[in-house]
Amino acid sequence: MDTKQIVTNYHDAWTSGDMKKARAHLAADLDFQGSIETFSRADDFIASLTMFQKMIQKVNLLQSFFSESGAALLYDCETMSPAGVIRTAEFFTVKDGKIKSIRLVFDATELRKLMG
Repeated sequence: MDTKQIVTNYHDAWTSGDMKKARAHLAADLDFQGSIETFSRADDFIASLTMFQKMIQKVNLLQSFFSESGAALLYDCETMSPAGVIRTAEFFTVKDGKIKSIRLVFDATELRKLMG
């Protein structure tokens, strides 16, 4: 599988709630850095993503860019929370057929308010 297939399959899996399939595309030692959390293990990241996915009504992919070893996605997450629509940019590094790192960028102001 090439980078585009790996990242697209991962994105489609988590946005549809198939976390087992999403996890299969991640390296065990995933380096995740987001606007609220950071993780160094894919299993920990998937646990958090599972909780977030339950708040999602719809994800609208706006733009995608792919290279041999990386990708970038821009999308809107329509949430069921007072946070409303969250515009998100996600940057991936792919190595040896797995997503090795993710950088997730969004305005976390409303989510932080909800978290207390």
